[in-house]
Amino acid sequence: MRWTISKITQTFACSLITGLFAATLSATSAASPADVRVLVDVSGSMKKADPKAVRGPATALLAALLPDQSKGGIWLFGSDVRELVPYGPVDARWDALGKPIEASIGSTDQFTHMESALRTGITAGGDQPTGACHVILITDGIVDVQGGKDASSASRDRILKTVLPDATDKNCRIHTIALSNKADLPLLRQMAIQTNGLFTLLDQPGDLIPVMLDALELALRSQQLPIRNQEIQIDRDIRQIRLIRLGSDTPIALRSTDKTIDAKEQSQDVSYYSGTGYQTMIWSNPIPGRYTLTEQFGPTDRILIDSDVRLELVDLPPTISTDQTLGLSASISKKGVAVNADNREYFVAFGAKMDPLRSKGNSLTMQIDSPQIGRSILTIQSIDGAHERQIQRAFEVLEARPAMEIGSGTSQGVGQVASTIAAQQADPKVSTNDAAKLLPETVTNQLPEEMRDWPLWQLIVSALGAIAVVALVIGLVLRPKHHSPE
Repeated sequence: MRWTISKITQTFACSLITGLFAATLSATSAASPADVRVLVDVSGSMKKADPKAVRGPATALLAALLPDQSKGGIWLFGSDVRELVPYGPVDARWDALGKPIEASIGSTDQFTHMESALRTGITAGGDQPTGACHVILITDGIVDVQGGKDASSASRDRILKTVLPDATDKNCRIHTIALSNKADLPLLRQMAIQTNGLFTLLDQPGDLIPVMLDALELALRSQQLPIRNQEIQIDRDIRQIRLIRLGSDTPIALRSTDKTIDAKEQSQDVSYYSGTGYQTMIWSNPIPGRYTLTEQFGPTDRILIDSDVRLELVDLPPTISTDQTLGLSASISKKGVAVNADNREYFVAFGAKMDPLRSKGNSLTMQIDSPQIGRSILTIQSIDGAHERQIQRAFEVLEARPAMEIGSGTSQGVGQVASTIAAQQADPKVSTNDAAKLLPETVTNQLPEEMRDWPLWQLIVSALGAIAVVALVIGLVLRPKHHSPE
């Protein structure tokens, strides 16, 4: 038997090294500029899934909100993949892209070549990524390539077997947005889960803009200002403020005791963008002070800021299952150095309702158990005498079910794919036939093919037997030899 203790030791050592390497990449990516790559489905079925062509303004708004020094690119895919905005640094050329982007996104193609689109987005940054990249995939359908059912099935298999592992190797998160329940939901879920991305199934196409903003906030690790009594506090550490209003034609405006900032402001520091279903005002080098919002902001509106003083939250997987526990740890830092304030107050919401004062002091530590199925927004506010900060992160909570294999015989997925992020705990009700599944996946995958379905007790007995055989051989080899007297 070739499966020995040394092999098991090597496997666990390899897993440990891989985990440490992943942690190093995560820490590096947090300090790197944002890298956002958008893939937009333009197949003919989109006429029904997106009748008002919300994809255009949603993509244009995302392009307008990407900060300078970040990287980005936009591609359209259907029968083939076409570059809409070349991948590269975000600079002044992006400011004029709003209208062209809206006009270029249609629903004309015959096929849905998802594999080619994903490969294009994942490899856009080359083979030497400097940090995490975020691929936002918008589609309403299934893998459908020229060549019929067999060709489509083979393309889907390649996504699972080669494209997703390549995305993981390149530290790319794939955020999947399904515009129809007729899409290949198991495949889109698996893409998000396997790459630590966000999966979303829209109830209606009009929800696309806030969902894309949720994905963008994950990519940018964005900071917000909390609104209290229709007021916001701009401090001296804020370099830029971006106010975003969705679904309302009422102009955005801020008013202080002696000044009003709105679209009419004659200043090179104030920019104003508007499109179908959105408007945004960007104020660079804002004047510190307390400002009143002239109109009530809705639940999907946001106030984003750029600042070295940040509310930092431990990185969390955005697609989880109901048996997952979210461990929260948050604090304020400036350029990576903790900012202490004994009077700091933290407020938390997982959903619509903000809890009363959750914690007071320098940091927040808590956990959320058994989250409800569906989409929830985590909101954390930090307020002290010098700075007010807020972060919001979207989570998609899936029903906890035993993981099922994604069908490879057809282009449509089979069954519900449960979250692979859920904690694996020993269950006393598990039968001996299923006990082998409790082994770490890295170990199970390296077992000889004929041993992978063995029950755990049989694997243990086999391992002990192998140890006994090795010990016997060593004993025979090393046994002292007795020489007869001369």
